[in-house]
Amino acid sequence: MRFSYNWICELVEGVTVSPRELGHLITMKTAECEAVVPFGEHLAQVCAARVLEVEPIPGTRNKKVLVDTGRYGRKTVVCGAPNCRPAMTTAYVPPGVRLPAGEIRSLEISGVASEGMLASGADLGVNRDTEGILDFLAEPGDPIPGCRPDWVLEIDNKSITHRPDLWGHLGLAREVAAILRLPLRDPVGLDRLPEAAADLEVSVLDQGLCPRYSALTFEMVTVESSPLWLAYRLETIGLNPINNIVDVTNFVMAELAQPMHAFDRDTLGGNTIFVRPAAPGEFLVALNGETYKLDPATLVIADARGPVAIGGVIGGLDTGIVAGTRRIVLESANFHASSIRKTSGRLKLRTDASMRFEKGQDPANTVRGLARAVELFQEVSPGIRISGGLADAKRELPPPPRITVELDWMERKLGRRLARQ
Repeated sequence: MRFSYNWICELVEGVTVSPRELGHLITMKTAECEAVVPFGEHLAQVCAARVLEVEPIPGTRNKKVLVDTGRYGRKTVVCGAPNCRPAMTTAYVPPGVRLPAGEIRSLEISGVASEGMLASGADLGVNRDTEGILDFLAEPGDPIPGCRPDWVLEIDNKSITHRPDLWGHLGLAREVAAILRLPLRDPVGLDRLPEAAADLEVSVLDQGLCPRYSALTFEMVTVESSPLWLAYRLETIGLNPINNIVDVTNFVMAELAQPMHAFDRDTLGGNTIFVRPAAPGEFLVALNGETYKLDPATLVIADARGPVAIGGVIGGLDTGIVAGTRRIVLESANFHASSIRKTSGRLKLRTDASMRFEKGQDPANTVRGLARAVELFQEVSPGIRISGGLADAKRELPPPPRITVELDWMERKLGRRLARQ
């Protein structure tokens, strides 16, 4: 599992230890940290640049571009990106900087001396966009917004198998807060969930296999590329940015250890989500393009027409988020751990979601995940709004346990004296 040092520092107030020191502390007190490696070091030398002049180079697709880089002065760069235009702000990489694909050098291109490079998101490793150079709002010389150098803490999966909470950044941050005796910042505000009646029904056939299924419907959705900060955060921990809607679900999963899934509402048949065993002969074309033959041992999410997802494992291709999606149903559910483990093994399909569900997640996390997603959606998809209220099918949840421990017993186990208050 990959964890972002910067992300942990956002959740724990006042961290001053270095990434390597933190990795050592985590190893000694919580779980084995196999490596601590820098990520995005080159971003410290990359800066925003204002395009001043663009001049076509005859006989080529390239352009001679004059930019104001602020910290590096005015530079002439040869650029072939189709979106390069005067007055835009983009990313400038000076000669000598080593990007993921190699070192940038001063070169003569199409007969013009090029002093560095104007970069795409893929060039910098902040997203997967190769269609053109970055285009954002910033002043010349500023860092790339939301993209600062980070460190990745690689935690051994086997050492957190028994700790489902540690499959998200908040869980590890809680450990760090306890180790360093610092305050923990909870990013979730449950007051963001609406009080209105749900405009979608949920029917769970066996609540032993699905103790809780929560969902919200959103309308006025705009599907587009994620802002740089969101795409870069996912890149840092090894997840592939896709679009702003899907990326929010993956962000919440990585932060709270709560997998989520978004359906295109207009592709769903009927007004009820069914959580049930698959019927004999049913199949699903999944988001990975593979067709899976289902059986009654497989729990599915279905609409009035049939399966639209394999519960806790993967969604269906036909109901996935596309560029034209305008309404979504956001699922945040809890599934029985052994059921997901067996389904994943039977289908030979392990996903980021199934790996978390098969460890056993907290049913209370479903609504926390939705509340966090509401906040993030409002940031990355302006104009989006909730339609109706929360659909929440659940069995009766036990109250949080209260554990009484004798102080003398704790002192014997810890080998130290504890304060008597």
